[in-house]
Amino acid sequence: MFDNLDFKTVTSLGRSGSNDLISITHNDSGSKNELMFRLSKEVMDKSGFAYRDKVIIQFAQDDTICRIIKSDEQGSVTLSKQVQKNPFSASVIRLIFKYGLPNFLEKESKKDGKKYEKVKYVHEDNMIQYDPDFGQVTFKLKLDEKDDMAKENEEV
Repeated sequence: MFDNLDFKTVTSLGRSGSNDLISITHNDSGSKNELMFRLSKEVMDKSGFAYRDKVIIQFAQDDTICRIIKSDEQGSVTLSKQVQKNPFSASVIRLIFKYGLPNFLEKESKKDGKKYEKVKYVHEDNMIQYDPDFGQVTFKLKLDEKDDMAKENEEV
């Protein structure tokens, strides 16, 4: 399904209690700007991943398709357990935002002229592909939620 896309690797350069199979949250609290990737236990099992596996994260050129691949290459990151004592815990990867990573906050801000401090994407329904033999998952992103700074300031 996604074999003809050109991917760029971004991991050489994400805590959620969600029921989503996969989510990517870009959050800029002012003191910390990070991307958090959350993979449910179901996604890990279907993709052939285990906790502590090393993976690389790639995005297709327009940052709407993400691929996570098991790899020991330099720049790979570790799938960490979200809840250490839970054998069914989701796995998380947190990356401090830097050049080369998709800037989802900027992308959503350009769409409607608001400044966002948090955006969350999940996989689009029926647009997820697992390859447990190769150790990878590929999915299309769908915007799930966004919190703008004006809304946050009104609540204070």
